[in-house]
Amino acid sequence: MSHTWRGWCLLRPGLMLYGGTVGGNDLHAHHAIQLIVATEPFTMADAHGERLTTSIAVIPPDTGHTVLTGARDALLAHLDPRSLPGRSLLARSGTGPGASSWSPSAARTGHGPLPIAPGSSQPASRVGTRPLMFTEPPVGHARSAEAASALRAVEAWSGLVGAGGTSGVLPHPAVEAAISVIPALLAGGRVRLRAVADAVHLSPSRLAHLFSAHVGIPLRPYVGWLRLRRAIDQVAAGETLTAAAHTAGFTDGPHFTRAFRRTFGNAPSELATAIDWLP
Repeated sequence: MSHTWRGWCLLRPGLMLYGGTVGGNDLHAHHAIQLIVATEPFTMADAHGERLTTSIAVIPPDTGHTVLTGARDALLAHLDPRSLPGRSLLARSGTGPGASSWSPSAARTGHGPLPIAPGSSQPASRVGTRPLMFTEPPVGHARSAEAASALRAVEAWSGLVGAGGTSGVLPHPAVEAAISVIPALLAGGRVRLRAVADAVHLSPSRLAHLFSAHVGIPLRPYVGWLRLRRAIDQVAAGETLTAAAHTAGFTDGPHFTRAFRRTFGNAPSELATAIDWLP
């Protein structure tokens, strides 16, 4: 059955989380680990044309894949492979480059089918503190509760709920200061580690270590996620791709489009109006 992309999306450094109808896309590969869970089967294919029909799939980073037949009521997450949740999910799922390996078994993950789909409720027993990168959307948005529940589901599958790591660790004051100054630096153009380190009075090497340890993702990809999020916000607000790209610090519209395609497998013009972008 043919489906059209329509739903909500939440971007956090190291995470892209989408809930709603998953449609088709072109063959693509991105440097993110992808998790798709749906209430009905969907069909995917790898770069060699091998197909998989499943309701749960985990695709490793830099692996060619395409959605041939999508699904309604689906949850799709992209996790940076350098992040703690990304590394944990990939290790627990045991997936490989071929489509036949993308549907993780309960034995490999330690779970049965993911106990949530968009619109459903998450059992209280699965609620845990989130890594800093997975901050909930502000209360009051129509999709806030749904997105927050989906965040917990992704964490449950990554195995980080109640497992220590980044969860429940208070950020170092210098890391908090760095996070607060990065948006202003981003508005001025390229964000360099040295500039952030100088702003928080640390050496670049010390800040790099603290940032990865407390945020769960290195500073450079953290900035990349923020840049993508800023451009998407501009497109969703009605800006042209070129204007949005320049505002977010991309070289030009095609540069932004390439980054967007690596994440979604679609052009930003295809999804900008079909998705409700949460703050």
